[in-house]
Amino acid sequence: MRLDKRNKLMIGGFVLGLLVCYQLAIKKTLALRWQYLREAEQHELARDIPEKLADLRNKELQLDAQFEALNLGSTNVQNELLRFLNQQGGQHAVKIMDFKAPHVVREGNTTTRTYRFTLEGRFTDILKVAHGLESRGNFGGLAHMSFEKQHDLRQKRNYLQATLHVQQME
Repeated sequence: MRLDKRNKLMIGGFVLGLLVCYQLAIKKTLALRWQYLREAEQHELARDIPEKLADLRNKELQLDAQFEALNLGSTNVQNELLRFLNQQGGQHAVKIMDFKAPHVVREGNTTTRTYRFTLEGRFTDILKVAHGLESRGNFGGLAHMSFEKQHDLRQKRNYLQATLHVQQME
Protein backbone atom coordinates (compact mmCIF):
# COMPACT_ATOMS: atom_id res chain seq x y z
CA MET A 1 0.00 0.00 0.00
CA ARG A 2 1.29 3.33 -1.04
CA LEU A 3 1.11 6.34 1.27
CA ASP A 4 -0.03 9.43 -0.40
CA LYS A 5 0.20 12.97 0.91
CA ARG A 6 -3.16 12.88 2.65
CA ASN A 7 -2.37 9.69 4.58
CA LYS A 8 0.99 11.08 5.65
CA LEU A 9 -0.67 14.25 6.95
CA MET A 10 -3.27 12.18 8.79
CA ILE A 11 -0.62 10.01 10.51
CA GLY A 12 1.43 13.12 11.33
CA GLY A 13 -1.68 14.84 12.73
CA PHE A 14 -2.51 11.76 14.81
CA VAL A 15 1.00 11.66 16.32
CA LEU A 16 0.88 15.44 16.91
CA GLY A 17 -2.54 15.03 18.55
CA LEU A 18 -1.13 12.31 20.85
CA LEU A 19 1.76 14.59 21.89
CA VAL A 20 -0.60 17.50 22.57
CA CYS A 21 -2.95 15.26 24.60
CA TYR A 22 -0.01 13.96 26.62
CA GLN A 23 1.29 17.47 27.34
CA LEU A 24 -2.09 18.97 28.21
CA ALA A 25 -3.90 16.18 30.03
CA ILE A 26 -2.07 12.92 30.63
CA LYS A 27 1.14 14.44 32.05
CA LYS A 28 -0.79 16.47 34.65
CA THR A 29 -2.96 13.49 35.53
CA LEU A 30 0.08 11.28 36.16
CA ALA A 31 1.73 13.99 38.29
CA LEU A 32 -1.45 14.34 40.37
CA ARG A 33 -1.66 10.56 40.77
CA TRP A 34 1.95 10.34 42.08
CA GLN A 35 1.26 13.23 44.46
CA TYR A 36 -1.89 11.48 45.69
CA LEU A 37 0.00 8.22 46.30
CA ARG A 38 2.75 10.05 48.27
CA GLU A 39 0.19 11.89 50.39
CA ALA A 40 -1.79 8.69 51.00
CA GLU A 41 1.40 7.01 52.21
CA GLN A 42 2.14 9.94 54.53
CA HIS A 43 -1.43 9.81 55.80
CA GLU A 44 -1.00 6.10 56.63
CA LEU A 45 2.20 6.91 58.50
CA ALA A 46 0.51 9.78 60.33
CA ARG A 47 -2.35 7.54 61.39
CA ASP A 48 0.05 5.39 63.49
CA ILE A 49 1.69 8.36 65.24
CA PRO A 50 -0.50 8.37 68.40
CA GLU A 51 0.15 4.66 68.94
CA LYS A 52 3.87 5.14 68.39
CA LEU A 53 3.93 8.09 70.79
CA ALA A 54 2.19 6.01 73.45
CA ASP A 55 4.68 3.19 72.91
CA LEU A 56 7.58 5.64 73.16
CA ARG A 57 6.18 7.10 76.40
CA ASN A 58 5.85 3.62 77.88
CA LYS A 59 9.38 2.74 76.79
CA GLU A 60 10.70 5.99 78.26
CA LEU A 61 9.01 5.24 81.58
CA GLN A 62 10.41 1.72 81.54
CA LEU A 63 13.96 2.96 80.80
CA ASP A 64 13.65 5.63 83.50
CA ALA A 65 12.68 2.93 85.97
CA GLN A 66 15.66 0.81 84.91
CA PHE A 67 18.06 3.77 85.22
CA GLU A 68 16.58 4.55 88.63
CA ALA A 69 17.24 0.95 89.66
CA LEU A 70 20.83 1.22 88.40
CA ASN A 71 21.29 4.46 90.38
CA LEU A 72 23.24 6.28 87.68
CA GLY A 73 22.95 9.63 89.44
CA SER A 74 26.61 10.04 90.33
CA THR A 75 29.49 9.92 87.92
CA ASN A 76 32.04 8.89 90.55
CA VAL A 77 31.78 5.12 90.56
CA GLN A 78 34.19 4.67 93.46
CA ASN A 79 32.07 6.82 95.80
CA GLU A 80 28.89 5.07 94.66
CA LEU A 81 30.53 1.68 95.23
CA LEU A 82 31.60 2.67 98.74
CA ARG A 83 28.13 4.00 99.51
CA PHE A 84 26.56 0.79 98.21
CA LEU A 85 28.95 -1.38 100.25
CA ASN A 86 28.23 0.62 103.41
CA GLN A 87 24.50 0.31 102.81
CA GLN A 88 24.70 -3.45 102.15
CA GLY A 89 27.12 -3.89 105.05
CA GLY A 90 24.57 -2.37 107.41
CA GLN A 91 21.83 -4.65 106.11
CA HIS A 92 23.85 -7.88 106.17
CA ALA A 93 26.32 -7.34 109.07
CA VAL A 94 29.36 -7.16 106.78
CA LYS A 95 32.27 -4.78 107.45
CA ILE A 96 34.49 -3.15 104.86
CA MET A 97 38.02 -3.81 106.05
CA ASP A 98 40.03 -2.48 103.11
CA PHE A 99 39.27 -0.51 99.95
CA LYS A 100 42.21 0.07 97.62
CA ALA A 101 42.55 2.62 94.84
CA PRO A 102 41.30 1.36 91.47
CA HIS A 103 43.77 -0.35 89.17
CA VAL A 104 43.45 1.16 85.67
CA VAL A 105 44.53 -0.61 82.47
CA ARG A 106 44.26 1.07 79.06
CA GLU A 107 44.36 -1.04 75.90
CA GLY A 108 43.57 0.95 72.78
CA ASN A 109 40.11 2.47 73.20
CA THR A 110 39.23 0.25 76.16
CA THR A 111 39.83 1.31 79.76
CA THR A 112 39.44 -1.32 82.48
CA ARG A 113 39.14 -0.28 86.13
CA THR A 114 39.44 -2.90 88.84
CA TYR A 115 38.24 -2.01 92.35
CA ARG A 116 39.70 -4.25 95.08
CA PHE A 117 38.25 -4.40 98.56
CA THR A 118 38.05 -6.73 101.54
CA LEU A 119 34.87 -7.61 103.41
CA GLU A 120 34.52 -9.30 106.77
CA GLY A 121 31.47 -11.20 107.95
CA ARG A 122 29.59 -14.45 107.65
CA PHE A 123 29.80 -16.43 104.41
CA THR A 124 26.14 -16.06 103.43
CA ASP A 125 26.14 -12.34 104.20
CA ILE A 126 29.23 -11.77 102.05
CA LEU A 127 27.56 -13.72 99.23
CA LYS A 128 24.44 -11.54 99.54
CA VAL A 129 26.59 -8.39 99.18
CA ALA A 130 28.40 -9.95 96.19
CA HIS A 131 25.07 -10.80 94.58
CA GLY A 132 23.93 -7.21 95.13
CA LEU A 133 27.08 -6.01 93.35
CA GLU A 134 26.48 -8.38 90.45
CA SER A 135 22.86 -7.34 90.04
CA ARG A 136 23.80 -3.65 89.86
CA GLY A 137 24.99 -3.02 86.30
CA ASN A 138 26.69 0.32 86.88
CA PHE A 139 29.49 -1.11 89.07
CA GLY A 140 30.72 -3.68 86.58
CA GLY A 141 31.18 -7.39 87.00
CA LEU A 142 32.66 -9.38 89.82
CA ALA A 143 35.98 -10.58 88.39
CA HIS A 144 37.39 -12.40 91.42
CA MET A 145 36.34 -13.41 94.92
CA SER A 146 38.49 -15.25 97.41
CA PHE A 147 37.67 -16.26 100.98
CA GLU A 148 40.15 -16.61 103.80
CA LYS A 149 39.50 -17.79 107.34
CA GLN A 150 41.37 -15.64 109.91
CA HIS A 151 42.08 -16.25 113.56
CA ASP A 152 42.36 -13.32 115.99
CA LEU A 153 44.73 -14.35 118.79
CA ARG A 154 43.84 -11.44 121.08
CA GLN A 155 40.12 -12.01 121.06
CA LYS A 156 40.43 -15.75 120.40
CA ARG A 157 37.86 -15.82 117.64
CA ASN A 158 37.67 -16.90 114.01
CA TYR A 159 36.27 -14.73 111.25
CA LEU A 160 35.95 -14.86 107.50
CA GLN A 161 37.45 -12.30 105.13
CA ALA A 162 36.64 -12.10 101.43
CA THR A 163 38.66 -10.19 98.86
CA LEU A 164 36.57 -9.04 95.93
CA HIS A 165 37.66 -7.57 92.60
CA VAL A 166 35.00 -5.63 90.72
CA GLN A 167 35.96 -4.93 87.11
CA GLN A 168 34.44 -2.12 85.06
CA MET A 169 35.13 -1.64 81.34
CA GLU A 170 34.71 1.65 79.54
